[in-house]
Amino acid sequence: MTIDIKVLVVDDDEPVRNSLVNFLEDEGFEPVSAESGEQALDLAAKEHFDVAIVDMRLPGIDGDTVVLEAKKIQSHLKFIIYTGSDDYYPQNILIDIGMKPEHVFYKPLRNLDVLSQAIRSLMAE
Repeated sequence: MTIDIKVLVVDDDEPVRNSLVNFLEDEGFEPVSAESGEQALDLAAKEHFDVAIVDMRLPGIDGDTVVLEAKKIQSHLKFIIYTGSDDYYPQNILIDIGMKPEHVFYKPLRNLDVLSQAIRSLMAE
């Protein structure tokens, strides 16, 4: 069952990225993955996405910059942060564009269902 919600997964860690993509496919979402912020922004310029799941520590441009730049490209885009930085909290500039602290998740998640619930809640807003 496809839900017609297209999700951009941005993570430089291939096993994490593949795990998220496989999980999201199983949940009925349409995931597309990017291994860098630059690749994510290229994809955002070419394809429509509803939600982006973004790692904060990426090679090249960081996750905060990806969120800010992707929002300029697709103003409707909503974000979930999935980071290994356990002290991460969204900067005010991210909160100002709609990022919510409750949509920050820390690796590793024992249960990825919280991500699908967060996607659904974002899409219901």
